[in-house]
Amino acid sequence: MSTQNEIILNRICQGGAEQRASEIYLLPAQPPFIRIDGKMTTLTGESIIAASFIDDFSKSILDEKEKFVLENDRQIEVIRNIGKMGECQIDLYCQKNSLACRIKLLVREIVDLEKMGLPKMVTRFADFFRGIIFIAGPRDSGRSTLANSLLNHINKNQAKFIATVEKPVKSVLRGMKSVVEQREVGKDAPSFLHGLRYIRQRNADVVMVSQIENAETMDEIFALAEAGSLVFAVMDTESAIKTIKRILHFYPTSKEESIRYFLSENLAGIIVSRLVPKIGGGRIRALEVLAGTPAVRSIIASGRFHQLAGVIQATEDQTSVSLDQSLADLVTSGKIVSEEAIKYCNNEEIFKSLLRR
Repeated sequence: MSTQNEIILNRICQGGAEQRASEIYLLPAQPPFIRIDGKMTTLTGESIIAASFIDDFSKSILDEKEKFVLENDRQIEVIRNIGKMGECQIDLYCQKNSLACRIKLLVREIVDLEKMGLPKMVTRFADFFRGIIFIAGPRDSGRSTLANSLLNHINKNQAKFIATVEKPVKSVLRGMKSVVEQREVGKDAPSFLHGLRYIRQRNADVVMVSQIENAETMDEIFALAEAGSLVFAVMDTESAIKTIKRILHFYPTSKEESIRYFLSENLAGIIVSRLVPKIGGGRIRALEVLAGTPAVRSIIASGRFHQLAGVIQATEDQTSVSLDQSLADLVTSGKIVSEEAIKYCNNEEIFKSLLRR
């Protein structure tokens, strides 16, 4: 990359970081765009990006094999160091027959679980010996941050063998009391399926998978849990009920009964995360939590999913938290405004009734 272009790139990334941006978008013939607290805006003070700038950048960061992938697939995702930003997730892709780029500024520091202000039932998930804990939410909802905090809590406090299969590896876990092995799909393992199969051969205590691609991957997760591992599985679903239904949709209808059985036998819990704009700037986490209690497992096994909504709303036994209740609590405590909370709630009518209590 030319010296001049490198100076411009570093300035753009530094400017985004100073405004607490999570992503930077570089598109030909447009100014740089940044995402702050989930919202897109232009990066002020920067000129229009030339197509030659993005081409120069791509050539400087990709090796020959990666250039071949970009040429054939018209898209590629890599992790690279950019100046003082450290490692960033870089997506290069074609749009309107030109190369464009997204740079995700990775937060490498792992947040202590105790400092996240989570319900006790969430922190207790880190002490489970086996089962599957699904960490769900839409993209940019703090799923990876939460998953890594749970893993690092185990790493600091328990002598375990922790193995992950990720794409990409967003935060590096340094072994403390535990042995930690992190493998990246595309670099260290050919696929999530191959990575999980290899883990199953080696008696891992704790496993984390950052994506579930298909039924075969889900089968391996069931097999790991059946063998005695605690599995954290990240999914891009918007609620606990939708998470369960998405799992069932991986399979043909003829297998639904057996999959409900495996899920009911191995479900430890579901955590659904949202990051909501906070009063005064920044974002705060709202959660939906469903623990795999005997009652919940019985409902799943029988397919009576309509009953789960009532279980989640009934928080008296402290085994579940509804997203609507979590949002209402944040409003009443003065941390977010109700207009923002409504955008994220599952049921607007229930949410408003909770505010009136």
